[in-house]
Amino acid sequence: MLDADKQTYTCRKCSHNFDVQHQPSQCPACGHTGAAREFPTVETHLIAQQNDAFRKGMIAGLPRDMLGRIVSTPGVRAMGRDFETAAYVSVAKDTVFSEANDPWGARDFGAVSVNGTKVWWKIDLYNNDFDGGSEAPCDLAQTRRLVTILLPSEY
Repeated sequence: MLDADKQTYTCRKCSHNFDVQHQPSQCPACGHTGAAREFPTVETHLIAQQNDAFRKGMIAGLPRDMLGRIVSTPGVRAMGRDFETAAYVSVAKDTVFSEANDPWGARDFGAVSVNGTKVWWKIDLYNNDFDGGSEAPCDLAQTRRLVTILLPSEY
């Protein structure tokens, strides 16, 4: 393979960036081992940071350079305004990511409990017109986030 086929990955443990041709399972700097989510591409790592900032901004004020929408499904809205507000807060504060809900490390999906009810959230990355996927998902000028908050039964 040519060097052009290499990707740059980041070790989540020591933040070392390194270029390899295939998804790594060990960091050459610190020796940390793990699945793909432990070694996201630099782009995926940046998207994860942006997704976290957008979610946290749901209750703290969205970053000025990040544009997007937050929607609740009919099932979430039917639970009442207090429930919907609690769901927004829970989604914004969610920090539980694992191989099961975040296999690639983008932090674009999660499950939280709101007053004993399981609620899912999902972040999708769209182009500026929300009519297709973003062609440059790391570029905030070309990407809009859509956070959907839903009940598992609505999936």
